Amino acid sequence: MNTSSLAGHAIELLDKIAKSNLPADKVVFDFYRERRYLGSHDRRWITEKVYSVVRNFILLKELAKSCASNPRLLEVFLIHEIHFAEMRPEQIENDYSKLLETYRLTGNGVDLEKLSACASEKLKEIESASQNPFLLNSFPDFFGELLPESVRKDVIPIMIALNHEARVCIRVDTARISRDEVVEFFKSQGIEAVPTEFSPVGVYLSKRVSLNNIQLYKNGLIEIQEEASQIVGLIVDPKPDEVIVDACAGAGGKSLELAALSNGSAKIFALDVDESRLKNLSARADRGGYKNIFPVKVMHDTLVGIEQLAGNADKVIVDAPCTGSGTIRRNPDKKFRLTRSLVEKQASYQKNLLSNYAQLVKTGGFVFYVTCSIFTEENRRVVDWFLNSDGRYQRVDVSNFLAGQKFSGLIEDGFLAIYPYRHEMDGFFAAVMKRVS
Repeated sequence: MNTSSLAGHAIELLDKIAKSNLPADKVVFDFYRERRYLGSHDRRWITEKVYSVVRNFILLKELAKSCASNPRLLEVFLIHEIHFAEMRPEQIENDYSKLLETYRLTGNGVDLEKLSACASEKLKEIESASQNPFLLNSFPDFFGELLPESVRKDVIPIMIALNHEARVCIRVDTARISRDEVVEFFKSQGIEAVPTEFSPVGVYLSKRVSLNNIQLYKNGLIEIQEEASQIVGLIVDPKPDEVIVDACAGAGGKSLELAALSNGSAKIFALDVDESRLKNLSARADRGGYKNIFPVKVMHDTLVGIEQLAGNADKVIVDAPCTGSGTIRRNPDKKFRLTRSLVEKQASYQKNLLSNYAQLVKTGGFVFYVTCSIFTEENRRVVDWFLNSDGRYQRVDVSNFLAGQKFSGLIEDGFLAIYPYRHEMDGFFAAVMKRVS
């Protein structure tokens, strides 16, 4: 497919992402499912362009607004090509000639030289305004205020780190195959692979690969799972015969990790409100040969259907839905969807979830509160609220569960506190609380 057609598809996909409330990756998946004529090369070109535009969307929209009387996604895309792809106007005119001609025939053409000059001038103004690093990095201007006070001074390196594309990370079922064997396998396929620094079961790959065609994946020996998420499994540290509840299981990454870490001996109840996700988890568990994961569909904020678990669980993980601010590297659309009201709404929901599922823990057991957010409102304040509202629980220092010098830099005031600019992982937070009465 020629570049004009590819660019047209990219602009169409950008429009769908901008108008949808769904995560960008879901919109992208549906877009390609409806356009099966696009080959792998075409999809790769479109996806890379679209995600680069989305990563810089707030800035690009501001530049387009300043340089076009009626800014469209066409101008947003072209300004991206000029300043981020570093294409000269004449090169754009040549590479996207058919696309530009289509717009001109409708009377909605673009003066590329004028657009380039205007956007360059506006960009210089923004770069010189040191008090406005948020726009330059395409973050909402209140982003820094949401961070813990301990890292607010580092807001610029935090934004820069979140704007870098995340590496591909897989988790190895080391009960059945060694991590070194997996590393050597990928190297034999011409894919650079290196062990993760903190997780003893993780491997980073140098590029994205289709795991569906790899036998290691088909046999459940490897799974996609970010290193920070793997560390949560290490904190939970499943023991034989423990009853463990993964209260917001989602796709089941942590349930599968816990099954592997316990050699299939812990009894893991994976709860979720979405039946389709649970079916997918069942298929993945079957692939790995794990019979100790029990998917259960639950109702929002109730214990309906899981009454028998109340007061009987050794450990409960509440990996609460959140803004996902720590995962912006792989989900850059979260930046332009972020609002203060969204943070408040998520925090309120998280409090309900934590209070609800804490009822499952038996005396002497533990609840692990986890988010992939780096915002205070969703993390420490939720924990503080819970401890003040339920006197049966006391907070326990995470270092009691994650011993070792190499982990000390991941722990702050007794919480797991991972930041991409420090650790090259997704931002993650975890707190451990013990039921003492």
